[in-house]
Amino acid sequence: MPEAIGTANAASERPSDPTSSSGALPRLYQTSVAWYVVALLFLYPYGIALTPDVNLRFTDLVALVPLALGTMAVLLHGRIRIEPTLWTVIGLFVLFEMSAPIVGALGYRRPTDIVSAIRMAMLWLPMLLLTMLAHPLAALRFEDQLARILRWAIWVNLLYAGLQLGSVLGFVPRSMLLTEWLASYAVDRSYDIIQGIRPAGFFVRSTALSVFGIVCLCFFYARFVSSGQRRDLLYSLLATGIVVLTTSRTAYAATAAILFAGWWHLSSDRKLALVAILGIAATTMLVVVERTVGLELAFSRFQRLAETGLLEDASFGARFYEIWPTAIAAARDYRLGTLIQSPRALPLIDSGYLTYYLQGKWPFVLALAVLLVGHWYVGVRSFFGPRSRRLGVMIVYLAIFLTVALVISNPLRSPLVIVFIVFAFWRLAAERGSVIVRAVPAAARPGNDAAIGSSRSPVR
Repeated sequence: MPEAIGTANAASERPSDPTSSSGALPRLYQTSVAWYVVALLFLYPYGIALTPDVNLRFTDLVALVPLALGTMAVLLHGRIRIEPTLWTVIGLFVLFEMSAPIVGALGYRRPTDIVSAIRMAMLWLPMLLLTMLAHPLAALRFEDQLARILRWAIWVNLLYAGLQLGSVLGFVPRSMLLTEWLASYAVDRSYDIIQGIRPAGFFVRSTALSVFGIVCLCFFYARFVSSGQRRDLLYSLLATGIVVLTTSRTAYAATAAILFAGWWHLSSDRKLALVAILGIAATTMLVVVERTVGLELAFSRFQRLAETGLLEDASFGARFYEIWPTAIAAARDYRLGTLIQSPRALPLIDSGYLTYYLQGKWPFVLALAVLLVGHWYVGVRSFFGPRSRRLGVMIVYLAIFLTVALVISNPLRSPLVIVFIVFAFWRLAAERGSVIVRAVPAAARPGNDAAIGSSRSPVR
């Protein structure tokens, strides 16, 4: 899957392109990151428990390859590329994510909690190092690789989610599910591949599958809005279908908002076509659901919400009246916040906003606010900007999703969301140029002083 790029970007392979003349190691590094993404899509919930609080995930071992290659590339070239917009938006937030658990582990004398900082570094650094080492044109090549990976992942998860539903309805023996065999290696405490009739695909639970669906929707829908390729529309619709299977109400709201936002960028004919396709797909889905599971059972969570209201809903009401107040009251014992990842200290938390407040109080909330406001600012500018930067609308889609989802979950600690955030800003930077800074003094480098790129290299 993550191999050569398509012909659309063949121009970036010309000898004059820095990625082909002196960028063999960055290209190898890029391929290793692509395979790391594949591992995150299918293996992240699994590993080996070393202690009750510490585990080694299989993806940690895979991450060692790009991290080693990235470190080698920095030492050899001695220069890194800084994408100003990316680091302005996420820099403070990533700093808190990596440093707060270390401070907390030392302050509370729980050395094992440093593992949380290492894990966050392993999730963020592979993609961040890629933006530092590769020429901006490499974002186009990585986009092709990422598209290929996500297409395969969509089909595999759709088919497997269907098998999981079949096992619930009695059509498929539970023993046929691969994740049943892998369950003994699950190290994620929230591991639950089938919640009632809600499938999880190859992810830890149905909520994670809905996050995957929305990330794929953001990616392919932005490409469709930008280029009008029918294949991108197809995968946008398939990604929407994955979200529908999870019956996640938060994901439904985010998906509807994303589809509506992108609809404004379509021509009149495409607007009508999209509405017609969605209408036919929705009707077909309702007929199939009624004849298999039954509409009342499949959408009981929505019916309950309509009957009781948001605050009286069994799920959200429990959070609003019990879980969140209890967590806030417990947090008073932590003057500077829990510092270690707050769900480890206060297991009741499931809101992203509350998680970051409890972990680092208002400084961490400020870092989160910078991240969200940065997404909205950059995304809206791209949304109303020139068509040549239309792919920047994926940042608006991300902003919509993060703002909504952080109320009752924390997608900012989803490996796929982290990869996609960095990619979205890097892809936009490919149209603007980048800045080079020296990473290793010339005397300390084992190689020559050849630059990876120019100090300001606009991409045409």
